Amino acid sequence: MTTIRQSIVAAKYHKKLTVLYTLFFALLLFVFTLLSQLVLTQSIALRYILGKWDQIKNALPQVESTLNEQLVDSNDFVMTLYQKIFVLLIISSIFIFFLLSTYAAHVRREEINSLYYIGIKKGQILKHLLLELLIPIIVGFSSVLLLLVLFHSQFVSESITINRKFVDKYFDQPTLVFTQTEELSDLTSQKNGKPLTTSKPKNAILPYNRISLFDVNSAEAPFKQTFLDFLTNMLLLTLSAIIGSFIGFYSHITLLSYRRDLPA
Repeated sequence: MTTIRQSIVAAKYHKKLTVLYTLFFALLLFVFTLLSQLVLTQSIALRYILGKWDQIKNALPQVESTLNEQLVDSNDFVMTLYQKIFVLLIISSIFIFFLLSTYAAHVRREEINSLYYIGIKKGQILKHLLLELLIPIIVGFSSVLLLLVLFHSQFVSESITINRKFVDKYFDQPTLVFTQTEELSDLTSQKNGKPLTTSKPKNAILPYNRISLFDVNSAEAPFKQTFLDFLTNMLLLTLSAIIGSFIGFYSHITLLSYRRDLPA
């Protein structure tokens, strides 16, 4: 407890560095959470749109379309893109905290040298420096969580909008093109391959148009799942912060130790 208390006091003393760590941690945690929400939104959207398409097929069984294949392909495209961004984000987080810790060690080099002179070993110094991350992690975690609680519906709505833009990059146009089958040849004068817009079988009710089919209900994304993803991302980012900071502090402290041991 004494070590933790000393680290907290040191973090409070170096307020600028603590604020810098907190801002980056909170920002990265928000980006991680947004990316997880996009993945959740895409999975919900695929299930939701396929459900709508089943209703259309029941209303118009004579209509053929490659929508199922297009949706699956677009889902693979978007999910692969999100996975690449996720990996890049992890690597970037480690690198960012490496730079921050290197800068912090440089600013506090006299303090670190003083610890060396009074006989504190490298491992103990590293332990103190890493424990000082507790305040940025706790404050950043609490801040982002508070924002998610207060603005969850807006957060989900924006994630749906962003995800739709990524999906639209796969589709040339977010519209359906229905192809007539032989059973519909007597119901419409349109040629095969043209959009079916003028005639439908009797008693068939088309519940969605070409735009509303791709709309996703934001109520489908529960806060519970967002919160669980948020906790997972917090743990992952904390691990990335520890790894990056450890590398940065260790390399800088080792360099200071090497310079200190050089003969005058």
